Amino acid sequence: MEIYKPIVFQFISISCLFAFFLLYVLKRVNLLKELLLSMLFFAVLVLFINREYDANIDLPLYMDFYRYNVSFADIFISKTAWKGDFFFFAIMPVSHFFGFDKETYISFQLVISIFLTFFAYHLFFKQNKSRVFLAFFFMLNSSSFYLIQGNVIRQGLASSLLLLSLSTDTVHLKRVYKILAFFSHKGSVFVFLSRYFSFNKDYRLATIVLAFLIGYFSLFVHILFLFPIPEFVQTKLDFYSSFQRASSNSIIKLGLLLLFNLLFLIAHNRKGYYKTVYSFFFSFSIAALLLFRFDGIFSRLILYTDIFLPILIIEVIERFKTNKNRAIVSVLMIGASMLYSVYVFNHKSILFNMGEYFRLW
Repeated sequence: MEIYKPIVFQFISISCLFAFFLLYVLKRVNLLKELLLSMLFFAVLVLFINREYDANIDLPLYMDFYRYNVSFADIFISKTAWKGDFFFFAIMPVSHFFGFDKETYISFQLVISIFLTFFAYHLFFKQNKSRVFLAFFFMLNSSSFYLIQGNVIRQGLASSLLLLSLSTDTVHLKRVYKILAFFSHKGSVFVFLSRYFSFNKDYRLATIVLAFLIGYFSLFVHILFLFPIPEFVQTKLDFYSSFQRASSNSIIKLGLLLLFNLLFLIAHNRKGYYKTVYSFFFSFSIAALLLFRFDGIFSRLILYTDIFLPILIIEVIERFKTNKNRAIVSVLMIGASMLYSVYVFNHKSILFNMGEYFRLW
């Protein structure tokens, strides 16, 4: 029996919303929270694993790379060594040790990345038993989670490590997670710039506007090519500057990125854990805006900004002091998220990466 997969996507996200309301009403039910989280994790995992890995873009490449990285020495000398994503590729020798075939390796990789993402959200919202499910609702209602974990799995691992760096109180662990993220996917390098974006709202707004103008009118592209860069880097940039796969959605993504930046600029209180989350989001936003004309890079950086959105949206909701106002804003956010999900879940990129149908048996 087959079910149209976007219906399954929506069912899972709505289940998160139901869990949020249930735990909000019941207040303190730790065991129920853990049970619901476990059920959600396995439901999402089954959805990711129950598809054709070969009918994809990046996954067949990773399965091909798998045969070159049998021992730990191979990750430094094989044909994948030039990528420098040593932590990601180190999982391949581990999989070989357990005797996994290439498809099972991909499943193993997905188990690790998705589990770390769930665990990081769980840690971040450990003081509130219901809010984590509202965060999962917003996360699972976006195509980004399915694209980042379902196709670009190096970035999926890196994003989960960045979320873990936000969820720990230990300074040294934060640094370790960031370094491991960098050695999983080089696009995460912009997280190291977040410490330099701690200035006030006026400067943040000016930075956003300037980055938008430079990126949109291709000024950054011209400036970049004025500098001497290695030939293989220039070839890569030439490819990405003419990259068309995500172009049809680029204006929508750009508009949403600017909208959320303005929203958080107005509503963000820059206190506690949310301050760091916002600095991460802002750093990747600036990088994405500057590299807008490199469409392949821009679309990848947008995926990084999206992993922080659920946390920041909840911060916006929490800023309203009365229950009535919080309820109104929550309904507006939930409604907008549901409408957006109808569009993205039926988009060809999702159906290509995740498959059109879910097989029950």
